[in-house]
Amino acid sequence: MSQSIDREEFLKQPNIAVLATADRRGRPHAMPMWYLYEDGVFIMSTGLGSQKHRNIEHNGEAMVVFDQRTLPYYAVMAQCTAEVTPGVSPDMHRKLATRYLGEEGARKYLARRGDGDSATIRLKPRKFIEYHGISGRS
Repeated sequence: MSQSIDREEFLKQPNIAVLATADRRGRPHAMPMWYLYEDGVFIMSTGLGSQKHRNIEHNGEAMVVFDQRTLPYYAVMAQCTAEVTPGVSPDMHRKLATRYLGEEGARKYLARRGDGDSATIRLKPRKFIEYHGISGRS
């Protein structure tokens, strides 16, 4: 199997990430998320007090997974230090929504969404693990 997918280019695409955190008792929590990847940092938005917010506040660690579910299969797993900071700015929210929904879709989404309390999750990768391959190979 060719390893022709470039990780940095792949992470710049509007993939859906799966953010995994653990609570105080070590129980896992995973959630599909939109993200921005800028200057080597993943940026996500979450509601104040959400499970992932509380988990990151507790231990500052997270794993994030990005995968391509069509051939050739490809996945990037990133072990990250994580922090929660104040809510995403309106400009950043617009940029995030436009990345996934396009201009018109983002406009409608943001009009419906309102200005609820949010927090920003910033993930700084410590280690990347890549998978290049196909299921069932010999």
